Amino acid sequence: MVEIVNVVASGDIGREFDLAALQTDINAYEKIYEPEHFHGLQLRFEEEGAVLILYSSGTYSIMGAKSEENLNQMYDSLARAASEIGIDITETGERPVVRNLICKADLGQEIDLSALAIGLGIENIEYEPEQSPFLYYWPSKIDCLITIPTNGVVVITGVETVERAKEAYTYLQNRIDEL
Repeated sequence: MVEIVNVVASGDIGREFDLAALQTDINAYEKIYEPEHFHGLQLRFEEEGAVLILYSSGTYSIMGAKSEENLNQMYDSLARAASEIGIDITETGERPVVRNLICKADLGQEIDLSALAIGLGIENIEYEPEQSPFLYYWPSKIDCLITIPTNGVVVITGVETVERAKEAYTYLQNRIDEL
């Protein structure tokens, strides 16, 4: 079974912001703005929730969401918090668009990474056991990256839908079964 671990999305509110003033005024569980280290205002509306990073240009990114519903909840939280200080983002704001899903799935078996590297073909993998305990696989049929450890719990990145992640997982399973 393929499970979403993290959803990364972005959008544009359609207006510029003074992030220093916004940090002072906006109501959020956590607010971090340290322009000498990072040029975005980091907002968290729940203790264990996703992080929304707002840039002065009005663009934003959301990281750490567990679903598309969670993304929309983050945007709604931002809209409510902005509205409380007299800023209406709903007229010009763009709801978040998924840019990358990070998913995991269990192959249900231990994997011999050296044998798998040979079986998958050197042109689609990166495997340097002295550097990393993972085999990195870019399937030729699906635009994504599958990170494979010996325990068989793979991480699939670079897809925008769960369906694509499931296709990548099934493709990998079929390739392993053929070996």
